[in-house]
Amino acid sequence: MASHFLIQPCSPDSERLVKQAEHVLLGLSPWNGYYKPRNIEALIDWACTHFQHVDVFVPGYEAAHTLTAAGFTAPKAVHRTRRAVSQLRNPALRALQRAGIDDPQRHLHTWTQLADRPPYVASRARAEAAYRDDPAVRRSCRLTAYGAVRHASGLDPTDAQIDQAVSYPLAELPLVVDGPAILGTETSVFVYHRRMDLVEPLITGEATHLRPAPGQGYAVVTPAGDGQGATL
Repeated sequence: MASHFLIQPCSPDSERLVKQAEHVLLGLSPWNGYYKPRNIEALIDWACTHFQHVDVFVPGYEAAHTLTAAGFTAPKAVHRTRRAVSQLRNPALRALQRAGIDDPQRHLHTWTQLADRPPYVASRARAEAAYRDDPAVRRSCRLTAYGAVRHASGLDPTDAQIDQAVSYPLAELPLVVDGPAILGTETSVFVYHRRMDLVEPLITGEATHLRPAPGQGYAVVTPAGDGQGATL
């Protein structure tokens, strides 16, 4: 397993939060070759060493909408989604357990499980309103859905297919906008292995109807040797 990672904060505020190292939220994606069990465990091992508190999230049921939009039948989409989530969940739990985290299940989330948590509900409402009213947020959500459906089908999706799949980024957006309130921390750094269309307007300030919560930061984290950044 890789023992060193490069971390690239996405803004000056994010750099401050990375140095503070209170909390990190790791996003894991299904059907993504980067998130093999070995890489998941290495990433969580690293996070548990360098941050005081670690949470991990994997997709909820909305991920199946990506597959139905790509042409899979509903039963097949649900089956493939459950299998993909298990392939993310199992190595994540192993790594959390190995790090000595009490009750690792409490630190591994799906947005389906968070759906009745009041801070998530409030953040989801803000995200949906911004999707309706803010062109930058709408564009970022639709670009995310477009890429996911294209990856699953191998074809450029239609607007109707994107409409069907956009529930996936809308379900993820609350966590990347207001991780501190949802997860009960003062600050939180959301990390992924590359910059994301979904997060970009939040980082650049292009989004006018949706702002990151105070204490919300973003960083790109890759194994040492894969890019530029500070090695931790």
